[in-house]
Amino acid sequence: MSVLVAVAVVATGAAVWGLGAWQRTRRELAGARAEAAEARSLLAARLERPSVFSHEVRTPLALVKGAAELLLEETPGPLNDRQREFVTTIVFNADQVVGMAENMLTEARMSSRLFQLDVAPVDLRELAQDTVQGLRRIHDTPIRLAGAGRPVVVEGDAGLLRQALVNVVTNAVRHAGPGATVHVDVGDHEGQAVVAVHDDGAGMTEEERSALFEPFAVGDGSHAGTGLGMMITESILAEHRGRVLVDTVSERGTTVFITLPCRRDDEDPAADPAEATRRPDGTAERTRGR
Repeated sequence: MSVLVAVAVVATGAAVWGLGAWQRTRRELAGARAEAAEARSLLAARLERPSVFSHEVRTPLALVKGAAELLLEETPGPLNDRQREFVTTIVFNADQVVGMAENMLTEARMSSRLFQLDVAPVDLRELAQDTVQGLRRIHDTPIRLAGAGRPVVVEGDAGLLRQALVNVVTNAVRHAGPGATVHVDVGDHEGQAVVAVHDDGAGMTEEERSALFEPFAVGDGSHAGTGLGMMITESILAEHRGRVLVDTVSERGTTVFITLPCRRDDEDPAADPAEATRRPDGTAERTRGR
């Protein structure tokens, strides 16, 4: 009888201990879920602030820039030299701030765990032509694009790739200095699409080169900038399995190379656009179809 009582006591104790452990586990799980929800909320708030700010800044400045460009084209009427100087200043600086807002929006978007690339075939040669044409309107530095050639097609997000090109060419104009020319060339080699942006200007010092991809390394004088553009460009290229390479010699100019995998001939151009999902390392993973 005493043995049965002892067994019952032990069983009851084990049951009580098991119930207590289960309750502790539930409490810990609930706490972990609450912490995760709070972290998600804080992350969403952190990402929302720059997005809202950038959007609110970009919209009115885009209107200012557009109106100034119409004035610069003398659509309303002819300008004298002094007026043209003022309007050119407005266009240039409005474009700088619009570009900064675009980079901030992209950074916030790419930091989101729900970020997806809008992937489709992109002709880099055509994209470079459109980009250079737009930048020529706002920069005094000559921007030369190499002659026409066959299409150089990659799989990518056209909007982000355009932003990367704008950032690289704008950076070249900023560092080239007075009297320099920026050259843009598009080609392919051994399955890699290559965009080379070269300036024959002053080049970069070792300090400028090492800080090129650092945010808010603003430089000084004619080289001043936010430092966001090249950092965002590097992130955009990483999402596309591409790279940004820099070759610079002080007083002899700089060449920035963008490389991307070419679109394979066996890929079906009629297939659904590729979707991008996040890998564990945070980069975008592409899956065809649904």
